[in-house]
Amino acid sequence: MQADSEADEERRTSYLELFFDLVFVFAVTQVTALVAHDPTAQGFAHGALVFGLVWWAWSGYAWMTNAIDVESIVVRLLVLVAAGASFFMAIALPDAFGDDGLRFTLAYLVVRLVQLGLYVWGLRADPAHQAAILRLAPWFLVAPFVALAGGFADGDLRVVLWVVSLAIDVAGAATVGGAGFRVSASHFAERYALFVIIALGESIVAVGVSATSLERDGTFFAVAAIAFALTAVLWWSYFDFPALAAARALRFASPERRGPLARDLFTFFHFPNVLGIIYIAVAAKKAVAHPSEPLSAGGRAALGVGLSLFLLQFVLGRLRVIHRVSWERLAGIAALAVAVVAGRGLDAVWLLGLALAVLVATTVAEDVRLGAARATVRAGGPPVPRDAVLPWKR
Repeated sequence: MQADSEADEERRTSYLELFFDLVFVFAVTQVTALVAHDPTAQGFAHGALVFGLVWWAWSGYAWMTNAIDVESIVVRLLVLVAAGASFFMAIALPDAFGDDGLRFTLAYLVVRLVQLGLYVWGLRADPAHQAAILRLAPWFLVAPFVALAGGFADGDLRVVLWVVSLAIDVAGAATVGGAGFRVSASHFAERYALFVIIALGESIVAVGVSATSLERDGTFFAVAAIAFALTAVLWWSYFDFPALAAARALRFASPERRGPLARDLFTFFHFPNVLGIIYIAVAAKKAVAHPSEPLSAGGRAALGVGLSLFLLQFVLGRLRVIHRVSWERLAGIAALAVAVVAGRGLDAVWLLGLALAVLVATTVAEDVRLGAARATVRAGGPPVPRDAVLPWKR
């Protein structure tokens, strides 16, 4: 395995990319609003599906801007066009399964086509890398047009077509994607970490907006503090170890393994992480709004499923990189399921506090058992032979 070049280590997310990502703050907020408005099994499924389309659109730009020069005038203008289309996509998102379905998919189509065209054009001086994206181009051309067909359809047919569109994208990336892509590891990991920050920030905004019009009594301050603490522990649980471990794994991977590893660790496995944060925000909003009443079935589901999805990202990543099980996080997922079911009669403030306690216990147990690995990763330790026994394999 080998580390990045010095130039790669110095590369950072550009201001253009940050501006583009800011548009997706609005999109994440809109997904939260969609699920909060319909906290049923159908609402959760609709939220996951529409966020899957948003996630795939954003991830495509994370890959593209990692590979091409974003400082040229042409690239800047077209990325800004895509940002504008993303803005209109986010506006239409809450009613994407209703009257705004066609508007949503038209904007989505523009975002996807600009990304693919820029990607291929930007790699014109790098035929080997360009060939890799051209192998994916047929899949990535068909998928958004299938989504557009869903915009013209109604009801269940729209849902089916959007599921098929997303399945085409995922299948293309899984079967022909990854190999041949050259990935700037530090920049790539930073882009996804910033998106997690966006999602966490949105959850704080959602809770804060819900709290502004409520009576300031002791219960209000308790539930607001617990909701904030929950978000802070989510940050700790991701950025203290999993984010650094994923970045390190990508940085020390051989060039031919980087593409598939980036696809799996980030594009695939970060999706449940961010979707989980969205669901957690829905639960926190409902808890803050009515702290002295039991959460509805939808609110409890949002809390349990959201936290479980968030924990799942590191479970999948650890299996992918070192073929070891994250027992603490699996135990945390099981404990959350028990807490949500057993605590259905608890007031929202107490159930949120119980979930926070489970998350803290999970994070502390993981830190204790994987302390040596955590210290190595945080220190940015040297590359190790592929057949070496890493500290976190024990």
